[in-house]
Amino acid sequence: MSMSDSNRKLLTRRAAIGALAAGAAFPLAQAARADDAWAQLVAAARKEGRVTLYSAFVGLAAHKDLKKDFETTYGISVDILEGRASEIRERMRIEQAAGHFAADVSENGRTTTTLQIKEDNAFDPHGPLPSIDRLKKDFPSDGIRLPVFAIVYGILASSRLVKPGDEPKSWRDLLDPKWKGKILSDDLRALGGGGVLFSVLQDKFGQDFHERLAKQDLQFSREIPANERRIARGELPLYIPDSLTSMTELKGLPVRFIAPAEGLPYVGYDLALAKGAPHPNAARLLMEHCIGKQMQQTFARLGLLPTTAVALDGVDPAIAELEKSKLLGTTDPARMNDMLALAKKIYR
Repeated sequence: MSMSDSNRKLLTRRAAIGALAAGAAFPLAQAARADDAWAQLVAAARKEGRVTLYSAFVGLAAHKDLKKDFETTYGISVDILEGRASEIRERMRIEQAAGHFAADVSENGRTTTTLQIKEDNAFDPHGPLPSIDRLKKDFPSDGIRLPVFAIVYGILASSRLVKPGDEPKSWRDLLDPKWKGKILSDDLRALGGGGVLFSVLQDKFGQDFHERLAKQDLQFSREIPANERRIARGELPLYIPDSLTSMTELKGLPVRFIAPAEGLPYVGYDLALAKGAPHPNAARLLMEHCIGKQMQQTFARLGLLPTTAVALDGVDPAIAELEKSKLLGTTDPARMNDMLALAKKIYR
């Protein structure tokens, strides 16, 4: 006896519904397994009880918040060792070569982190993290480097000497003859904000731009906080490049942070899991905590650009608006030495 068309259709419909239900259940099961795995990692991290961060960002105010928040949330002690990028890199190299693994997590600018990956083989993959899918497209993780914030650079102008509407609206406006001899600058021939600015503007505008800017008689100084205060006192009208982080410290003073139309140069900071980390679970938990909403808000309040696309609260509206500025570009670690050599040739 043959099956009727109506019965055949009913069975087909039931099969389709069953397949859809099974398909919907599969990602739910995957998510449940991921949640279980992360819960196990958190439990293991609590047993480790400690995590050590080696940071090349000396004096980062967010470190106090990180230590307090992480210890309060998880009951895990956080030790933070700060030093210059070259010092941190050398310390890690010596410790790992000696088999004395002390660091769990490295915090460094992308240029130095890249060198440590390429030349020192200093890190292990960080593995799955719950918040990693929230990273912005400009700040992807490659499985080793985890972007947590970026420093963005613009122009600092004196409100006493630069009338509203007269400030540079483009990086090219720095070539205007009216600014000759009136621009204070971080050293474009050295690593740091100056080197970042030189490299990004070289890529954007070419060597002719820098040769013309050199004729503006820039006044170089590497005393960044002092430079900002000189602008606030009205000694000079412009300072380049200035980090957005300065706005929290200069609030109330007669200065303005300018985001040129082309965008802001930036340098990203990454976390990386140290090879042989003595507390690997606590290390991964710390990395996740830094891209979670709580710490991303802390970074944003300090004028550091968050790397995740989440709604943030409690950020000064003026700073929040500037953090929406277009990004102009960053440095290429493979070409940084060539860029510095070129800068020294142009800005003698």
